Amino acid sequence: MFVPGHITGFFAGYRSKDILKTGSIGAGITVNRGVRVELQEGTGKIYYNAKKIKICPVDKVINQYKKLGYTGNHDIRFSADFPLGSGLGMSGGCALSISKELFEILKLYNNQNNNKNQNKNQEMDWVKIAHMSEVKCGTGLGDVIAQYVKGFVIRKSPGFPIDVKKINNIENYYVIVEIFGQKETKEILSNPEKMRKINEIGKYCLNSLLKNPTLENFMKLSLKFATDSQLINEKILSICEDLKFTVGASQSMLGNTLFCISKKETLNDALSILNNPIVCKIYQ
Repeated sequence: MFVPGHITGFFAGYRSKDILKTGSIGAGITVNRGVRVELQEGTGKIYYNAKKIKICPVDKVINQYKKLGYTGNHDIRFSADFPLGSGLGMSGGCALSISKELFEILKLYNNQNNNKNQNKNQEMDWVKIAHMSEVKCGTGLGDVIAQYVKGFVIRKSPGFPIDVKKINNIENYYVIVEIFGQKETKEILSNPEKMRKINEIGKYCLNSLLKNPTLENFMKLSLKFATDSQLINEKILSICEDLKFTVGASQSMLGNTLFCISKKETLNDALSILNNPIVCKIYQ
């Protein structure tokens, strides 16, 4: 199963005693590069681009399915286009893809064995399991929902039930990404002082985007969010200035990654400014 990468332009986080209502509002885009998962007979090892690794939200997804009857007799191999911790939704993508695969395995098992708990298991929505797992690990608040919906997604309410506005007619745009390193999402999401400032700016940006829901306004507000929250680094900010001739550029949240949206006629000029650009399309 393929799950697209997700670029968050801006957000505001919400915490609730009900973990399904914990999440974020904000806006972002999914791209046609992301993560795929393959299950092989094995003993429960997890690999990310052939490297054995522990991924917290994946572990929590697996543990949840074990409570529902999954035996854990697979090795799980993720093949990803981006590194973890780069602000491109890879931890959420891993959680969502493995949750879907294990949901299908349990559904098949229940059908074959006429299991009385079949309806109960089917009600354990695979998207909810992935979202809860990422929230518990502190690796994200809204990626899973956006990756499930796909496209240019404006999240109007946190968590579940899903409340989004999806913007169409965006096929002719390119998304350029350049990764400058990793950033620890959990350190920011668990810092009350930083989150107060982020939330104030994020709410403003969401209200402004809903009044004019275009990619141009999304990019303008994303850069405002990145600068006003002081999350953007100086190197990326400088490059954003150089890319003003495109639809816009900003820093992906929460990551040390530049993203830019460009029309075809400005694509080559934008690429000439960057050292290691990755060209994507918006994935719907």
